[in-house]
Amino acid sequence: MRLKGGGGMSKLTENIARIFQWLAGGLILLLLYKIRAQLWPALAPFLYAILLAYLLAPLVELLEKRKLPRTVAISLVYLGLVMGIFLLGFYGLPSIYTQVNSLLKQLPDLTARGQLWLDQLGKQYAQINLPPFLLESIETSLLRWQDALDAFLDFIMDFTISFFSSAVTVVLVPILSFYMLKDLEAIKQTALNLFPEQYRHTVLKLIGRVDAKLGAWVRGQLIVGLATGGLIFVGLKLVDMDYALVLGMLVALLNFIPYFGPVIAAIPSILLGFLRAPVLGLKVLVVQVVVQHFESTVLVPQILGRELGIHPLLLIFALMLGAQLAGILGMVLAAPIVAIILDLWSLWQQQDYRISC
Repeated sequence: MRLKGGGGMSKLTENIARIFQWLAGGLILLLLYKIRAQLWPALAPFLYAILLAYLLAPLVELLEKRKLPRTVAISLVYLGLVMGIFLLGFYGLPSIYTQVNSLLKQLPDLTARGQLWLDQLGKQYAQINLPPFLLESIETSLLRWQDALDAFLDFIMDFTISFFSSAVTVVLVPILSFYMLKDLEAIKQTALNLFPEQYRHTVLKLIGRVDAKLGAWVRGQLIVGLATGGLIFVGLKLVDMDYALVLGMLVALLNFIPYFGPVIAAIPSILLGFLRAPVLGLKVLVVQVVVQHFESTVLVPQILGRELGIHPLLLIFALMLGAQLAGILGMVLAAPIVAIILDLWSLWQQQDYRISC
């Protein structure tokens, strides 16, 4: 390859410099991952505040378009949020508490039924004379499902207790989110000033892409999750399934995990239905299949569209990798992180970094 004079050498130098910048960025990310346990208590309020700001930003911008000052728009959105939380607490929490309390009281009986069912299933396996390796595989799979369910319940419990028991977090999150919404342009400009002037246009484009991708994903997943959870709640009520509200909320929460989330959320309701009566279990299974089919064919294409633009095989790999690195939180964040990386890589390829030959 022949470089065309000084211009070619300059491009080579710029290319090498950018490669070192990416390597340095990767090393910094690796270091942050290594000390994530020490960083999390300080970063958690900011991450929750960013999430809240992403959710509220469209409403603030809508009110701004109606000629309201930004501070007034944010205050009105916050007022609506407080009223919504109050109404949810007044009307929803008593029902949630009643259902959870009833479920906890019935857990010993449900566990005994499940154990009896497993014993009967084991006897049937023994009569069929299945190969030992197949029996061992089935038992291992059942143990893994039980461990995964226990880990998930522990995660939900620990997350809820740690979040709401921390007065600092509860107070800081709305305050931080308010200032993020109010001083968004100033924050962007301050971040830009950290970079040399010749790179600011590229950095601004990168921030814009990340902001659009992440914001669309957060708001889209929230809408899809609430809609799917609501449909599951209505469907379970129609078939007279107990704990419909709690099971619908579980679906809404786990919907943030693509592919695996809805399946994991469906398992408790189906098991509870079969433990009560086989016919009820079949009805619950039909409700889950119908709602999830409607979600995948109608809700996701209409609300999320092709925002992420990730091939299913790559997304499944990212979910498994995220689960290995950071558990359930890693699965939740895997999809937007991969989408952002792919988008930034696409932008990198569009730039003219090639050396003239």
